[in-house]
Amino acid sequence: MKTAVATALAAGLLVMCVPALAHHGTGTYDSTKSVTLSGVVTEFAFVNPHAALYFDVKDASGKVANWAIEMNSPGVLRNAGWTKATFKAGDQITITVRPARAGTPVGLINRSQPIIVNGKQVLAGDSTASPIP
Repeated sequence: MKTAVATALAAGLLVMCVPALAHHGTGTYDSTKSVTLSGVVTEFAFVNPHAALYFDVKDASGKVANWAIEMNSPGVLRNAGWTKATFKAGDQITITVRPARAGTPVGLINRSQPIIVNGKQVLAGDSTASPIP
């Protein structure tokens, strides 16, 4: 009887853990590069499972690209001092990201680097975040 209960509990625990194994990785981003971008915030989605920041960046020719930046979960960001008001539409920001391998305007935030909002450093580089070259 004890073996059956232990087996049932182990199976139940395994079933509950399977979604964690299904989580996507960061392979779509180039972990060998780090790009610092400046632009104007269009939206900050402080939502699960990952917060996202959208902002317009002008290139040297004046062409505007709307970048989408994937971030950690709101819980992780909150523990690092972030709030849903960290970025507001219209803010001028400078942020460092890991760019998409495909060359699209998508990236993964590099929290080890400081973030500038409206000319002021609002978030120092997070020493607990994984550094990106």
